[in-house]
Amino acid sequence: MIRNQIGGSFFAARSPHDVLALIAGIVLFFAPLVAQFGEAGVANWTAHIVGAVVIAVSAKMLLTPADWSKWAYIVLGLAIFLAPWVLGFSTVAAASWTHVIVGLAVGAVGIRRLFGQRDAETPGQIGPDARST
Repeated sequence: MIRNQIGGSFFAARSPHDVLALIAGIVLFFAPLVAQFGEAGVANWTAHIVGAVVIAVSAKMLLTPADWSKWAYIVLGLAIFLAPWVLGFSTVAAASWTHVIVGLAVGAVGIRRLFGQRDAETPGQIGPDARST
């Protein structure tokens, strides 16, 4: 791991899912500036605050992985996805589409982490041939 931090890329030994979540958080954070959400103040604040939370969670996971991250990503992804309708800025197309796409990406990271680790956590063989002698 030290070799990856010194000789290679820091992210080479990290989960690509956390890198994707980090990128999604950065996109959401800067989306109001780039996509020009306009006068939709709620959309702007939501993108900045939730984007910062996604960046913080994914950065924490890149530094020290934890088991709760999959649930955090799922909850954040669902909140981002539903924000345009719950907070009332669904008529602002740029803001709505940005939140929907980023919400799906962050939620997919959580779902992938939830179901993708089962194979790695199940050592050995299961069934009648798995008896120890």
